[in-house]
Amino acid sequence: MEKKAILPAVTIALLSCIALMLTVIGGLYAYNTFANDAQPVAAQSSGTDKGPNWSATSVTVGGDQEFIVVIKEVENIYEPGQKATQMAVYEIRPNSTAKAELFFVASRLLEYDFKLPDHSGEDSKGKGWTPLGVKKAVEQK
Repeated sequence: MEKKAILPAVTIALLSCIALMLTVIGGLYAYNTFANDAQPVAAQSSGTDKGPNWSATSVTVGGDQEFIVVIKEVENIYEPGQKATQMAVYEIRPNSTAKAELFFVASRLLEYDFKLPDHSGEDSKGKGWTPLGVKKAVEQK
């Protein structure tokens, strides 16, 4: 064989070796950078996420209706200078474009509601149990 015929084959083989070496180095770098020390994560369809003064819990009702319940420590608007625990409920409504809408359902101050006495047999529809009304009912008992 002539020198001129072997030179292109050796050049291609040498360039292939360099490309393979760079691919291996790049793969090792990517693995060590992204995968080797990666923090484990877990995804779940329902559960509770917590922060320093709040929590958010997803709730499924009837198998297909989803709600998010957020409990947060806030300033009590009825008693200035006091802290209160507020619970807010939001409804999640999925739509056809793979997005969801969030709708506010209700909000309560838990300090008053947890102390609510038993009102069985009493019509509560006309009373309008506002947080201040609940507080007055608790203080009377």
